[in-house]
Amino acid sequence: MLQHVRPQDADGVPEWVFLALVASGQALAISLIIAIGAPSSGYSGWGAYAFAGGFGAALLAHRAVPLAVLTATIVGIFAYYAMDHPPIGMAVPAAAALYFAAERRSIWWPLGAGLLLLAVSAFFRSVDEHQASDVLSYDLLTNAALIGCATALASTVRSRHHLREHQARIITLERERERDRAEHAMQEERIRIARDLHDTIGHALAVVTVHANVAREAIGRDDGAVIRSLSNVTDATARCLHELRGTVSMLHSPGRTGRDDRVPHTLDGIRTIIETARRAGLTTRADLAAEPAHVPPTIATAAHRIAQEAVTNVIKHAGATTLTVTTRIEDTTLHLTIGDDGTVPAEPSTGGRGIAGMRERAALLGGTLTTTRSPTSGTTVTARLPLFREPRT
Repeated sequence: MLQHVRPQDADGVPEWVFLALVASGQALAISLIIAIGAPSSGYSGWGAYAFAGGFGAALLAHRAVPLAVLTATIVGIFAYYAMDHPPIGMAVPAAAALYFAAERRSIWWPLGAGLLLLAVSAFFRSVDEHQASDVLSYDLLTNAALIGCATALASTVRSRHHLREHQARIITLERERERDRAEHAMQEERIRIARDLHDTIGHALAVVTVHANVAREAIGRDDGAVIRSLSNVTDATARCLHELRGTVSMLHSPGRTGRDDRVPHTLDGIRTIIETARRAGLTTRADLAAEPAHVPPTIATAAHRIAQEAVTNVIKHAGATTLTVTTRIEDTTLHLTIGDDGTVPAEPSTGGRGIAGMRERAALLGGTLTTTRSPTSGTTVTARLPLFREPRT
């Protein structure tokens, strides 16, 4: 009778069915107690059974107004005994109302109501000297146990409901967090691919443009220069296509985890970038003191991409004649410097993503990237990449 069954606990059974069962069980239990005690008390009326029905009917409103139902039940118990009906106990008619009030609201209200019932019962029983011992030995302890069990059971069920709600909230938050992680990972993947495509294609197109212009100007005057320029164009496009195929293959590979599964670049690749700049007509100066074997692949790849983008900017925008590239390792940090003697910035002040992409690459590895510009000495890009720090995600 006291078990609180929620609608979702049953498969397709309406809530009103459970409420009707609880109310009917309450009314039937009290009616049986009245029928058992009626012969000994000489009672033969119907008023007591009407009270039994009222105690059950009141429970139908427990979901909306549990405290009002508890109050009405206690008042009804006092009125029942005031009319000198057969005894039904103080706690039995109120047990269900106590349970529902404790399960739906704070437990202190049902406990207070239970203590009130016990106090009233003890007072009126103790007035009769013949029943004083019965109050202490049986009736009072029985009522106290029933009230305590009802409130304790309600408290347990309420805690279980709160735990389920808390677990449901945790599951919802975890799902939202996983969705945010997936979206963040996708965004990071898009940014990384955009950086790679920008660096790869941008560098290749810059080289192709320079050599195509050289070839165009040399047509009919210097066939050797035309052949060399077209050869450089072919080499640049071949390298670009190779990296694009690697990117597409990596994206199409099953079971990817978001990591870059391609073969990483090494510091030796910077020499190829310098050679590309030399073929584009720049005077190159290189001091590559950093040993490639001492640089982890992730750091070497970032350094390669930074050098590639910086040299691309010099070729496209700086109007420079000399390119200087240096690498060295100091205090477990790789220092990479790319400088030129151009008279204009190595990247336009608006619309460019090159410097921002280089800064992002350095920041992801816990490093920094700075640029200095001078009308007389050109632009210098300096990257500092720690060698033994895990990449930041």
